[in-house]
Amino acid sequence: MEFVHPERLWFLFFLLIPIVIHLFHFRKRKTLYFSSLRFIQFLEKEQQSTRKLKHLLVLLSRLFALAALIFAFAQPQIKNGAGQQSGKPALLIYLDNSFSMSAIGTEGTLLSEGRELAKRMLQKTAPDTRVLVCSNQLNHTEQRFQTKAEALRYLDNLDIYALSRSLDDIITWQQRQIKKHQEQKEKLGQIRQVFISDFQQTQGKLSAQRPQTNQAFFAYQLKAQQNQNAYIDSIWFAKPTQHYQTEQMLMVRVQNFGEQAKKRLELNVKIGKIKRTMFMQIAANGSQVASFPYTEINKGYVLGQAQINDQQIHFDDTWYFSYEVPERTNIYLIEEANASPNVAKAYAVEERYTVQTTVPGEVASNTLAAADLIVLNGLNEISSGLRDELLTAQQNGQRILIIPGEDISFNDYNPLLRALSLSELGTAQSNALNLQRINDDDPFFSGVFEKKQERLNVPLVKKAYAVKNQAQSSATPLLLTRSGQALFMRANTTAFLWTTALQASFGSLVNQSLFPTILLRCAEFASKRYPEYAILGKDAQIKVRAEHQDEAPLRLISAETEFIAQYVGRPNNLRIQIGGMAALERLKAGIYELKGSEILAQLALNYNRTESKLEHLTEITLLELLEANGIKNCNFNQIKEGQSLTDVELKDNKSYWRLFLVFGLIFLLVELSLLKWWK
Repeated sequence: MEFVHPERLWFLFFLLIPIVIHLFHFRKRKTLYFSSLRFIQFLEKEQQSTRKLKHLLVLLSRLFALAALIFAFAQPQIKNGAGQQSGKPALLIYLDNSFSMSAIGTEGTLLSEGRELAKRMLQKTAPDTRVLVCSNQLNHTEQRFQTKAEALRYLDNLDIYALSRSLDDIITWQQRQIKKHQEQKEKLGQIRQVFISDFQQTQGKLSAQRPQTNQAFFAYQLKAQQNQNAYIDSIWFAKPTQHYQTEQMLMVRVQNFGEQAKKRLELNVKIGKIKRTMFMQIAANGSQVASFPYTEINKGYVLGQAQINDQQIHFDDTWYFSYEVPERTNIYLIEEANASPNVAKAYAVEERYTVQTTVPGEVASNTLAAADLIVLNGLNEISSGLRDELLTAQQNGQRILIIPGEDISFNDYNPLLRALSLSELGTAQSNALNLQRINDDDPFFSGVFEKKQERLNVPLVKKAYAVKNQAQSSATPLLLTRSGQALFMRANTTAFLWTTALQASFGSLVNQSLFPTILLRCAEFASKRYPEYAILGKDAQIKVRAEHQDEAPLRLISAETEFIAQYVGRPNNLRIQIGGMAALERLKAGIYELKGSEILAQLALNYNRTESKLEHLTEITLLELLEANGIKNCNFNQIKEGQSLTDVELKDNKSYWRLFLVFGLIFLLVELSLLKWWK
């Protein structure tokens, strides 16, 4: 056994004090005898032995209590067996460089504190120590052992990274590098694995591990001055579409994580040339949604951002977004010769809609791919080729509206409807088809009606195709008849279906004001092109309706960087893929131009808010997690406010001062019990 402060053992000489006091109480006295006290003298002799035993036990309890307390202050420890192995020693350091490490600690950011702590550990290691430094990047540099000089330089250049790793990722990575080094180069002796982090709860994932007997584990938890963070959680628009010279409203949700309320948090919003500022009051651990009404005065791509002024962590203070205000919405109308002309007439009332009409046998693939909304009007048959084209269009983000004909082929229709997640159709029926209810709680009708529609009884149709398995279907009914059958339904916002035809034999649907309203609403959803942003750290896609016919690579360009973007889809309906380690290392949150031979779009990237909630693992939780998965006797250290990093040393010893402190308290309780209860 060794002592961290052996000089404090000199206080053991103070144990002589209770011994001297005890002897003083039992010094020899002169005895005087009185005849009248004979019986008392006899009783005294009987109790004398019992009193001596009690005094002796009190003295021993007092001595053991004082000795235990002195030992506790001297901090006894025993060397770990991991330090007694043959081979070159190894030191593996994980330094957390996730966003939460940008919080302010006692000596700058937590990352800077962790960097200095790691450097001090490296400087105190033996010259022949094999060193491996890793972070959340886990790149090629972090998969080989380095010299101390290389590791120190690497630490100096280590910066905040947009990805958080779990303990399972880190330990598995370190174990893999240990195994590879021992197989390819040399056997390692003492192996010390160090984790320097604030230990967010998001890191608390660990699978079973089988560490070697020569491995020792150390955890150093860094603490921020304030466990407080306000951040922008999300943004959205009140209306589903953007149109020139129309009213719109931007919604911004701000979260306040912490025990202190935000009484005057400044929120700045910029939408194109429009700038607004408001001050928010947010309760502790609460949230608030701010609304910004405005009139759209822009065409084409509009760039925006919402920003707050928070004093702690800043990566989540800004939310970037972009959207497109289209000048035109392209509608591709595929209809039979006897189809109702009212569909084309409904879209002709709005100048922003461009309608191109064709018959089923003359569908042009390039025109179909450029359409925002594809309308099937009065078709009785749907070829397999057209079905495949429609399914591809849906995957590319195009909307599809289906209005059946008078005598449809169920073998043609139902496979398409199933693939579009719509309900299948059956034989036409004419019972109880009066429109009775509009599902105006659905987002499809948002902003359409001034007040909630009560039950209706409008004779719109005479016949309608039966809906098969409506209750089990994932499609959402929007218009329902008296019998509960859907007259109109949607599958998400990508496909829409009327269950009745427009010919006179099926009713007077085309003469009702509700009919063109629904057609125009479908076109509005088809022109929806916001918000165009992706989250870094997630394998996300951004849909871009842009022409890209040449072979020039697509690049994401900002003032600071240029990145080759991967994409899938047709030339005029692209899906830009944002993901992988390369994107995390090269890209930052902000606005980017998507450029081929020319600028095709403007896209926004934002950081993941995973670490915005500063919820940390406690010492007990962390140690229990490690022990439950095979890592026992991990040395845990918490770097507290005011503690100098020079006082922190990497020791392979197990400390027992807490145990001696407990022993001291136990012996004090024994002494008090003897004095109180032993009469």
